[in-house]
Amino acid sequence: MNIQFDVAIVGGGLVGLATACALSQYALKIAIIDTKIHQHQSFSQNEIGIRASAINGASQHYFSQIGIWNDLCASKRVQEFTEIGVWEKNGQAHLSAHAKDYGYSNLGYIIENNIISHYLYQYALNCSNINIYNCEAIDCAFNDDFAFLTLANKAILQTKLLIGADGAHSWVRQRKNISVFERDYLHHAVITTVETEYPHQSCARQIFYPNGIVAFLPLWQANKSCLVWSTKPDNATSLASLSESEFSDELFRLTGDKVGQCQLINPRMVFPLKARIARQFIQHRLVLIGDAAHTIHPLAGQGVNLGFQDSTLLVSTIKTLIDEQKDIGLVCNLKPFQFTRRKDTLVMLAAMQTIQDMFNGDNLLKKMIRTVGMNTIDCCSPIKKQIIKYAMRI
Repeated sequence: MNIQFDVAIVGGGLVGLATACALSQYALKIAIIDTKIHQHQSFSQNEIGIRASAINGASQHYFSQIGIWNDLCASKRVQEFTEIGVWEKNGQAHLSAHAKDYGYSNLGYIIENNIISHYLYQYALNCSNINIYNCEAIDCAFNDDFAFLTLANKAILQTKLLIGADGAHSWVRQRKNISVFERDYLHHAVITTVETEYPHQSCARQIFYPNGIVAFLPLWQANKSCLVWSTKPDNATSLASLSESEFSDELFRLTGDKVGQCQLINPRMVFPLKARIARQFIQHRLVLIGDAAHTIHPLAGQGVNLGFQDSTLLVSTIKTLIDEQKDIGLVCNLKPFQFTRRKDTLVMLAAMQTIQDMFNGDNLLKKMIRTVGMNTIDCCSPIKKQIIKYAMRI
């Protein structure tokens, strides 16, 4: 016997959970399928999560619409950043901006991923129209009217729309043979949490050097930051294998004058970095969102925000289709969503590739161009304000 839903979401990470929670506010029956979803049940009050995200104004507004923003703030694990600082190691290029100079209270928020996931999961648990399946999806099929998802426990979910929010190596995407344009950034990211000698003062810092980029995302404790160090794969492997003191020394060599000595407070995780965009975001009764649809370099901190933008527009699209009594699973009804999200993603992919290419290596001509370019932007408030508005999506 088939269990009927309006929407089934494969993937209970940040974007999948946010989509389910936002859709729950309408008269829809929703399923979330994820074997690891119960890891969001709780978080340690004393330990800082390894991974954190820069949340822009649009994503913060989305959390408010869902109804979790006050809970996030009450956790006292939300750190606003009011300043950004970007420098080139052993170069003259620099860029800085302070929120107050543009009439903003902040430029965004840094929040641990596990904190966001926890409050989204708690919200979903309390929604009577959300069913959570801690089970693996093993097959899917489609006919004119429905998608059918078979789970490992033999349950078959029948749904009007299947949403793939199951990450960069999406099972849904592969099952439907949706190809991906992929380009290796030739970087791996070393991610951890550090305690810095100097307090972060609510400033997000980024240091470019010929072999990579080091970013410090300020956390809710004055001397704690999430470290994202993207560099060549061999160097990333070497950094991950160093002793804690050796790693700290290497980090200090690059960034010491900005943050002082650093002490590791979490293990190091290494992730290969690739630009990806699915050839299609939609098929009949299927939508891909988040990392299942696209991945980008973390240098601008926009990856998860792109996913939340997918989610926001998809939820809005579904609501409009319901209000107009249209089928939420037909390609013709989902094409505007795909057009908008692919366009925005391609713009962001191009921007990230250009920035990475421009700062990659120590070529003298590149060095001159980036020095002139960054310093010109830094001295031109109208241009800088437009860049900030675009990044904040306000």
